Amino acid sequence: MSAEFRVGTEQLRPRDAVFVYDETDRHLSNIVAVYFADAPGHPPLTREQVLDWVRAGIGHAALFHRRLQRVPMDLDLPYWVPDPALSVREHVVLDRPGTWDDARARIAEITSTRMDLTRPPWEIHVLDRVEGVPAMGGETTIVVLKFHHSVGDGVATRALEHRLFGGAPAPAVRLDEPRTLPAAVRTAAALVTQPARFVAGLRRSRAAQEELRALVEAGTVHEPVALRPATRFNRDIHAELTFHLLPIPLPEVLAAKAAAPQRVTVNDLMLTTISGALAAYLAEHDEVPAGSLAAMVPMSMRGVAEWDSANQLTQMVVDLHTDIADPLDRLAAVEHSASRAKQRHADPVVLRGDRRVETAPALLLRAAGWARAQRRFDDSATVPLCNTTISNVPPVADSLAFCGRPIRRAVGSLPILDGDGLRHLITSQGDEIVIAVTTNAAMMPDPEHYGELLLRSFRELATALLAQDIPAEH
Repeated sequence: MSAEFRVGTEQLRPRDAVFVYDETDRHLSNIVAVYFADAPGHPPLTREQVLDWVRAGIGHAALFHRRLQRVPMDLDLPYWVPDPALSVREHVVLDRPGTWDDARARIAEITSTRMDLTRPPWEIHVLDRVEGVPAMGGETTIVVLKFHHSVGDGVATRALEHRLFGGAPAPAVRLDEPRTLPAAVRTAAALVTQPARFVAGLRRSRAAQEELRALVEAGTVHEPVALRPATRFNRDIHAELTFHLLPIPLPEVLAAKAAAPQRVTVNDLMLTTISGALAAYLAEHDEVPAGSLAAMVPMSMRGVAEWDSANQLTQMVVDLHTDIADPLDRLAAVEHSASRAKQRHADPVVLRGDRRVETAPALLLRAAGWARAQRRFDDSATVPLCNTTISNVPPVADSLAFCGRPIRRAVGSLPILDGDGLRHLITSQGDEIVIAVTTNAAMMPDPEHYGELLLRSFRELATALLAQDIPAEH
C-alpha cells in the first residue's frame, strides 16, 4: 500500500512569489505542457474515464491540493494552503475539437488564459480524436497540463509528468489544517525583521556588484549588451496567441552535432537555427535590424547554486549573432556567447549579487512587478537585453501513457507578452526534436513560412557541418 502524502501550509519563496506579483492580463505566468498520445484502436474517451485518471494521479504532487493565500496588503509573501474544497471536475475539461487546426486554437486559448489563484492552480484539458496532427499517425489524443509558474519551472514539469504518465500509483493524500496563527505571527515578525534583512542583503549585493565590476574590467566575466534593436516581435501584444510546431528528425541533429569541429551542444545548434530563421524572416520583410539580436535562454541552476525555491532557473542572455550570414561562423559565435553566458551565471560573485531577491520584502517585489507592467513597447527603438525567448527543457522520459494510450510527443506552449511576442520552446522525445513557436498573427501572419525558414536554416547548418568531412575533389 502506498505511503500517505501529507499536504500542509507552506510560504512561497521570493523567487516563486515574483511570478505572482509580476502577473497581469498582459503578462501571464502559465506553464503549459502538451502531450500527444496515439488514439487509433482506442474508443473515444468519456469524461468519467478522464476524471478517474486524474483522481488516481493527483496524490503525486501538492500543487493539486493547495491554493494561494495572499497576506493582507501583501505585507509578507503569500502562502500555499490546503484546499479541502477541491473539486476535480472544475479543473478537468474533455473536448473533441476535430482537426489539428482546431486543437491548435484550443491550446493557444488555454495558454493565453489567466489562471484563477483562488483555487488550486492547475488544469488538465483533454482533446480527444484529433485528426491531422503532423507526424502522428491517425487520430491523436492531446493532453494539456497547465499550472501556475509559482509552483515550479519546466524542469520540475519533467519530474511531475513522469509520475503522472509513468503509471506509478499515487499515495493517499491527507490535508493538514491551515496554520493561520503561525502565518500571522510570521507576518508580524517580518514587518520588524525584513527591513534589516533587506538592508543587509543590499549591502552584500552592492559589494558583489563592486567585485563584478572588477571582473568585467578584467575580462573574466562578460556582461550582456543592455539594449538591442527592437523588431516587429518586440511590440505590445494586439492579437491573440497562435501556436505552431516544427518537428526536426533527431538523428539529423545528432549527426550535425557530431560533425562540428568544436564542442557544441544540441542547444547551440537550435539557437543557431533559430537565429538564421529569424534573420531571414526579418530580411524578407525589409526589416534587417541595425545590429545583432539576442535571446533570453532559461538556465537551470540545479547543481550550480543552492536555492530553496520551487523555480530554480535564471535568465541567460545569449547573443544570436543574426548579423553573421555564414552558418558555421554563426554557430561558432553563438556557442562562444552561450558559453560566456553560462560562465557568468555560474560565477560565485554573480550568484552573490543575484541573492538580493532572497531578502526583498513582499511590498518591494510587488512594486517591481507593477513597474514592469507599465512599460509600453510600440514606439520603442530598442528593447532591454533580448528580442525573443528560446527555452530548452530536458528530454521527455519514454514509456509514458495516458489512459492506455502511449505518448509519442511532448511539447510546451509559452505565453507571449508585451515586448516578447515570439517565443520558442524546444523539447525532444524519441526520434525527434520539436520547436514549439508561440506568436500572434499581427506580428507573424505566416507562421507556416517561419517554420519553413527554421527547417531551411537547420538544413543549411547541418549541410555545412557535414560537408567538412567530405574530402575536396582535385
